[in-house]
Amino acid sequence: MVHRGKLSAACKPCRSRRLKCDQQKPSCSQCIRGKRECGGYRDVDAMRVHDQTEEVMKKNSPSSHSSASSSSAAPQPQKRRMPRNNAVVLRQVSAPIADQGTAFMLARWMDQGDVDGERGPVGTFIPQVIKTPSGRAVMASLNATGLAALSNIRMSQELMLSARQQYVTALAETNAALSDQTQATSDATLVAVTFLGLYELLTCNGPPLLDRYLTHLEGCTRLIELRGSDQLKDTIGLGLFTHFRTTIVLGGFWLKKPTPSFLFDLTKESFAYRGGSAQTDDELFLLIAKVGDLCARLRDGALIQPVKFVREALKLDAELNAWAMGVEPRHRYTVLSVPKSTDALTRYASFRHIYGNTYHVYPDTVVSSWWSNYRFARLILLELICWLCDHLARKNEETGAEYRQTYERSSVLSRQLAEDVCASVPFQLGVSKESAMEDLKSPRTGGVVHLIWPLFIAAGSVGASPAMMEWIIQCLFKIGHSVGIQQALVMSSSLLSGKDLNWLPDL
Repeated sequence: MVHRGKLSAACKPCRSRRLKCDQQKPSCSQCIRGKRECGGYRDVDAMRVHDQTEEVMKKNSPSSHSSASSSSAAPQPQKRRMPRNNAVVLRQVSAPIADQGTAFMLARWMDQGDVDGERGPVGTFIPQVIKTPSGRAVMASLNATGLAALSNIRMSQELMLSARQQYVTALAETNAALSDQTQATSDATLVAVTFLGLYELLTCNGPPLLDRYLTHLEGCTRLIELRGSDQLKDTIGLGLFTHFRTTIVLGGFWLKKPTPSFLFDLTKESFAYRGGSAQTDDELFLLIAKVGDLCARLRDGALIQPVKFVREALKLDAELNAWAMGVEPRHRYTVLSVPKSTDALTRYASFRHIYGNTYHVYPDTVVSSWWSNYRFARLILLELICWLCDHLARKNEETGAEYRQTYERSSVLSRQLAEDVCASVPFQLGVSKESAMEDLKSPRTGGVVHLIWPLFIAAGSVGASPAMMEWIIQCLFKIGHSVGIQQALVMSSSLLSGKDLNWLPDL
């Protein structure tokens, strides 16, 4: 092994001309100004240490001298070394560019595990929905999303151009389906809208982080309402509803909008198709919706009575804790330990994909998303409690001690939840019970999209330490480059510059 020292991450034209490269996407400013093809940037971390074992063996083999003379007469094209983290794309290089996105998505975002069909991730329904009249919209949106992810991983302008072309096609196909009375409320059209929203997360290039995504989410909400009770009568429709109702509520957190009443009505109606009573994910949805509604009331003057508001929030936090304690064993996770690294953790050192010395292993990606949503909602609730208790403690000295105690208890819980969010990342990066090594070829990697917002919230929570903040910054950076979610890179940069999500109003 040889250490190559400090390498430049600049694009090839800038390196050859010794120009300062600003590494903008899709092309740097120097190449745009000079009307040159940029070609993307190098993965410096992956190239810093180079394995020369094979080169040395060849150099010292008996045939090395004869081969050297022939190679000097006819030089061979130099092969570009691919970063280890991008090894996944080797499976797509033999396919035409137009098909690589679909292949990538089917390989990486479709893990189902042992969860029944009514609760499977959206990807598990693709084989059925692509056979319908709106199937072309699904395939175009799926391919656009996959090409965008691959483009981010490989830093390829060519792939991003193809992704944009596929996105335009997907929009046209989806709009055509929406204009047809029969296809508008079909399963395929709803899935197509979903992947269009995911495309916006993968191609997010700066704040605001959710505007374009929320536009597609609004369309999804409207479709769920139009589909009504009929969507609950078959496995695919019930599965899609189960997935999207939580997505709609989580989107409402940022808009501070209450949960639409039709989601509650359809959820209660769905019990009849699931054995007649609420299940684990039904109960969680109802609790998350309550937290979302509480946040929505911040905008409507509920802080006129902050004491009452704190009591209500504490009661809701206790209900969330009761849900977590009551989850049946098959939907729990396993906590595993690894030797704690003694290396100093900075953004300039190698990233250690396990925070601290423990990580979680879940039954499947659906269950892991339940826990991520639970921690996300509870972190926001605890942040709200701490915020109000700090205000009340400073406002009234007589009752200040009580509110400071509540603040301290809530901050301890917040810290534990933030650590649990960090501990859930390795599973999505391919870590298992058998091995603590990450596997970026794992079909679970697509599920990490459910973690980027919990990570962002955890970094800005009252319980986050500087070391945790630093780890989350690096983690989001890795997710952006290794899984291809551009929004994670924007979040990492925002946290690095000290800009967390300040969503609470001023008191």
